[in-house]
Amino acid sequence: MRVVVTGASGFIGRNLLLRAPRDWQIVAVYHNAAGFDMFLARHALTHVRAVRCDLASAADVAGLARDAGSIDACIYLAANGDPAVSSERPAWDLQLNTLALVTFLEHVRVGHFVYVSSGAVYDGLNGPVSPETAVAPRLPYAISKLASEHYLRAFAERRHTVDSFVNVRFFGAYGPYEPERKITTRWMRGMMEGRREFTLRGNGENLIDFMYVDDAVDGFLTLTSSPGFSGTVDFASGAPLSVNAVAQTMARVMGVDVTLRHEGRTEEYIQFHTVDRTMRDRFGFEAGTPFEAGVRRLHRFLLEERDGAGQPA
Repeated sequence: MRVVVTGASGFIGRNLLLRAPRDWQIVAVYHNAAGFDMFLARHALTHVRAVRCDLASAADVAGLARDAGSIDACIYLAANGDPAVSSERPAWDLQLNTLALVTFLEHVRVGHFVYVSSGAVYDGLNGPVSPETAVAPRLPYAISKLASEHYLRAFAERRHTVDSFVNVRFFGAYGPYEPERKITTRWMRGMMEGRREFTLRGNGENLIDFMYVDDAVDGFLTLTSSPGFSGTVDFASGAPLSVNAVAQTMARVMGVDVTLRHEGRTEEYIQFHTVDRTMRDRFGFEAGTPFEAGVRRLHRFLLEERDGAGQPA
C-alpha cells in the first residue's frame, strides 16, 4: 500500500513511521525539520521516502502529487501544533491548519483519507460530547480544525477526489519525540533536573484526555487500514485527568514531592469528555496504556536520550 504521511517529521509522525507496517511504501512529507533524514536512516526505515514540501504552496503540492503517484491512503498530521498560539496569530493558524489542507486536496487524489482533527472543536462545551454534539468553538485553532473537517467532506462528496475519509477528533498524546513545550516532557525534564515547583496557567482543573503515543499511532494505523468508512470519530484515552493530577502523577512516578502554583488563565480550558465509542465498537480499538505506565516509559526514553542512546522505550 502506498501511503502519504504529512507532518511526518513531527511528534506523532516520527512515532507513526516507527510503528507502520514495513510493507507499506510511505512518502513522508515534511517542511522544516533538521535531521529528519538522519532519523530515518538511524531506524533503518528503508520503506520510507522523505519529501520536503510546503503544503501551503500550490506549486510544491502539485510537485508532490506528480512525485507520489497513485496514493492508496493519506494520514494527514500536518498542523499548527500549539493551540494556544492561535489566539495571538489566527491568520497563521488558519494557513497551517486549513489553507494547507485545501491546497493538498486540490492537487492530490487519495483513496482513503485519515484527517487528524482535534477534540478542541468542542471548545466551550461542558460534560459529555460526541460527533453528534452541536459545536460552535471560539478558539481559532478549533475553528480552523472544524473548517478543515468540512472541507474534507466536501472534496469527498462533491469533487469525488477522495474515496473515503475519517475526521479524527483527536484528544492528544504524550511520549517520545514530543515538543519540549509539551507539559509531560517539560515537567519531567524539570523534575529530572531538580525542579520541585511548577506554575500552571489557570486553576489546573482543565481536563486532558491524552494517551501514550504508541496507542495513538496504532489507532491511526487501524483507521488507515479501514477504507470505505466515511465519517467523524472521537479518539481519546477515555480516562481524562486534570492538569493538576497529571503533575502529581508524574511526581509520584519520579518519587519526588512538588509544589504547584496557579496564575492567570489558560486559552484552552477543557471541561468536556467524549462518550463516542466508535473506535471501540466499529474498529475494535481501545487505548491500553494507563497514564502512570506511559509516564514511566517516557521517563526511560528521556534517560536513554540523556545518556546518549536516544531510542524510544
